[in-house]
Amino acid sequence: MKNAIDFLIDISDKMDKKVPIVQNVVIDGIVPNIDFSEPFGMRTFLSIVKSPIIINSLDLGSNMREDFVKKIQGLPFPNGGAPIAEAFKESCAGFKKFEKTNGEVTRRIVFVTNGEDTDAGVLDYEVEKATKDYPIQVNIIGICMSEANQRTAKKVADMTGGAFCNVEQTCDVLTLRGIIAPVIDALHNAIAAKAPEPAPAPQPAPAPEPITAKIPEPEPVKVKEEPIRAAFVSQPVAQAPKPAAQAPVQQEKKEEPALSSIAAEVIEPVIDIKKENEYKAEIAAIAELQAARSAQKSANVKAIEESNSNIVALLDKNKAMMNQILEGGKETEIAFDRLKAAIKDHEMTIEELRTVNKKLTEQNLQLKHRAKEQEANIEALKQEKMALQKEIDRVREIANEMLKI
Repeated sequence: MKNAIDFLIDISDKMDKKVPIVQNVVIDGIVPNIDFSEPFGMRTFLSIVKSPIIINSLDLGSNMREDFVKKIQGLPFPNGGAPIAEAFKESCAGFKKFEKTNGEVTRRIVFVTNGEDTDAGVLDYEVEKATKDYPIQVNIIGICMSEANQRTAKKVADMTGGAFCNVEQTCDVLTLRGIIAPVIDALHNAIAAKAPEPAPAPQPAPAPEPITAKIPEPEPVKVKEEPIRAAFVSQPVAQAPKPAAQAPVQQEKKEEPALSSIAAEVIEPVIDIKKENEYKAEIAAIAELQAARSAQKSANVKAIEESNSNIVALLDKNKAMMNQILEGGKETEIAFDRLKAAIKDHEMTIEELRTVNKKLTEQNLQLKHRAKEQEANIEALKQEKMALQKEIDRVREIANEMLKI
């Protein structure tokens, strides 16, 4: 059974200013210690207004190490929330889709995340529910995780036979490898752990009497059938001479513990050069199918990259709009401050004018009071004038009377 790894990279805003640490961890720590000849994939995840966005940067399958490194080097600007539990569910669905055409694999997930699910997801619950149907090894590389998130991550890793570590900053290769060594060891242990599984089956064999104990052991034959289907040569094996097909079955009953010898005998009839010409048409059809799949895969990768580019462009556009809004807000604030200063100046001017007006009003009242006093004086002078005129008229009358005498 093949081993497959799905890398889940957190690009939420919780990872802001931590992308260099992620690149250091993946490129210097993981890449040199992983066998990339086996199926692997890469997903980045974030959410906008609690709507998860899971981006298939590399579909699960046969990929190039260089493409993986290039995707890590080109991680987009962190933004949005972190739907960690949703990313895990999407990864499980990707494994199921892959297994429909490629057969079962040992499922392994490597999370690189801050560990805080902002979309109200519960990772340990989703993992526990998923592992009831099929074993999944979850490994978590924390990037500057809090203590609470570290406890949850360790719980999930222990629950699935994986490993957990936490990286706080970029560091040299030797230090980094020491930090993530538990995750690397867990990944390699998972690969080795699948080989000894059939070994316990031969243990009942030493008992000579219970023949029934040997009856359920044809299960290893299923292991023989899977490589035949995966190589698309199950029909040629069925058409091969029956004595050759029966011989391995007899050897399995005699030498049950030797699974490696059984696998070798299964492969020998497949690599039969004499019958190569008989299956040229089938080989050509398989090659054509593989070419079509490769073309479809290239088209899908191109479409996904275009989608990723559009998303990155949209995020950059949103960031630029936010910067413009912030800059506009600053300009508005400056203009508002200027307006406040002008209003203050006007208020001071108005206050000065009010003071002047008050003084002028007081002066005007004083003038009015003086004017009234002058009017009273004038009236008094008029009265005196009239009295004098009467006195003059009386004196004239007296004078006239005296002249008459």
